[in-house]
Amino acid sequence: MKRLPTFALSPLLAMTLIATSVPAAAQNFAHASPVTSSVVATSVVSLAVITAPVWLSALGVSELHDASMPHNRAARAAKRKKAGPLPPLTVERVAQQPDGGYRVDLRNPQAPDDLAVVEWPARADNPAAGVKVGDVLDFKPTPAGAGWTVAAADGTALAFLPTGAAAATSMSERF
Repeated sequence: MKRLPTFALSPLLAMTLIATSVPAAAQNFAHASPVTSSVVATSVVSLAVITAPVWLSALGVSELHDASMPHNRAARAAKRKKAGPLPPLTVERVAQQPDGGYRVDLRNPQAPDDLAVVEWPARADNPAAGVKVGDVLDFKPTPAGAGWTVAAADGTALAFLPTGAAAATSMSERF
């Protein structure tokens, strides 16, 4: 048996509540005057006509919300993907790009096949400007897990490197 949805039960419940609140003398329609039955019928019809758009709108909003849920779940799961620990990486190459940015090629000394690339856009205080081949960079995850703090071997923080999900939000854009 299919259960009635909440949006269908609410108007029925409201009409039942109104019908039971009518005084006992007015509930006996066999001996009631035509005016009394007319008032009750008009009240019930008016209630249905006035509340129907509200219930139909609520149904539409509910369906829109349900339709967007898989997307919302996927977005929340992507945001929950936090930055994890990374081993120290050795700088293999530093190249300045034509647009003024820097590309830094990195290698994991413990696993030589693990390569990484970090690109910094052009800016006055570019963190890659002081990095040279052979330097070891440390990637420390931030407490919130939104990315890593890139630090030189001496512990000097060079930059913040956001995760893919954090970079997609407006909170990690430059203003």
